[in-house]
Amino acid sequence: MPDETQTPEMVQISKEQWDNVQKQLAMLTQVADKGRIANYESQQGIAKKPFTVQLSEYQGGIIVGWRVIKDQPVFHPTTGKQVGEEQQIEVLVDKQGTVEKVLLNSYPAFTEARYAKRIVCNVVAKKEDTNGNWTYDVQLPDGRVLPLDVRFVN
Repeated sequence: MPDETQTPEMVQISKEQWDNVQKQLAMLTQVADKGRIANYESQQGIAKKPFTVQLSEYQGGIIVGWRVIKDQPVFHPTTGKQVGEEQQIEVLVDKQGTVEKVLLNSYPAFTEARYAKRIVCNVVAKKEDTNGNWTYDVQLPDGRVLPLDVRFVN
């Protein structure tokens, strides 16, 4: 353990030199390969930043999946031009371990469900199956760990 009474070694440089060093450091950080930075930090024992994702809260639960059931264009009878779409989207909502299906009748309703209320959660594990599909084990604010397909996060 270092002696606390000892003063740290100091280096003096001009403000201009300090600013140049900071600009160069910022530039290198922005253009660096993130994978190589992570590899370097893991080899050096630098504390890892938690990997987080955003999940959508809806009707008292967490959205864990969705699929499009119906997506048909609607055409004007006289002009034949498309004037809209008929859509139905099934959303899977996990409520304390029970998954419920909710049917939404438009893409705007689906967008509102997905983005109105978001929560940030830590990823505690990443898994890849034999087909190359990734799953994250996400820790919810209540402490539960929920496995989610990567397509349904953020």
